[in-house]
Amino acid sequence: MSSFYMTYASYETRKWLRDPFARFIIAYPPVFGVIIRYVIPFAEKHAGRSFAPFYHVILAALILVISRISGAVLAFSILDDRDDNVLYAVRVAPLTFEFFTGLKMLLVFLLSFTGTILAVCIAGLMDISAGILLEISFLSALSAPLVALLINCVASNKVEGFAGIKAFNGLVIVPIVSLFFLDKKEFLFAFEPGFWPAKAFSAALIGQDIFQLGYSQYYLIGLVYVVILNIVVYQAFKKKIEV
Repeated sequence: MSSFYMTYASYETRKWLRDPFARFIIAYPPVFGVIIRYVIPFAEKHAGRSFAPFYHVILAALILVISRISGAVLAFSILDDRDDNVLYAVRVAPLTFEFFTGLKMLLVFLLSFTGTILAVCIAGLMDISAGILLEISFLSALSAPLVALLINCVASNKVEGFAGIKAFNGLVIVPIVSLFFLDKKEFLFAFEPGFWPAKAFSAALIGQDIFQLGYSQYYLIGLVYVVILNIVVYQAFKKKIEV
């Protein structure tokens, strides 16, 4: 049985790498990084001022957007499987539902994780330690499968899925706005999973003294929060599919 799972995992990975959606996930983070690398200096030159005080906001937005777009792509992949009744076929195949969906979520997590690191490195706006970049990319990438599962919990087809993507990805503005709040009002935005990596990232880059919590606190709370959300939403998605 284990050899079957290994064979299927290899097949699914190769299929994903050939899929246009997966290629898009691989391609767009570097493109975003290049845009930021050259557009920001161009804008600063023409504005006659430096945007340096907002570099952490720009990079936080980049990190969050990458995970959201990756999640949206996975959402459409799962919706495709649902339209083709693939998820129902899995029930009679020598393959568990958990492995089938878990592999997809793992792949999109890894693509989001590596894409975030690459994009931030290419953007080159600020000096960021390797440890901080790896940790923040990891935390933010956990939102990719979460977004995909949320969309599939509320959508039954691609039309509804597109509306769900617009709604959930529009919420990315919430953690970005929260970066401009340094008092306790910032926690009004804490319901959004992206709040925690955005705040942790900013605390690491511009100093922890001006924020309500320190880097480690933002990070650990955010990690526990997004893991719990993934588990809860996955169970809701699984229940919906089984109905």
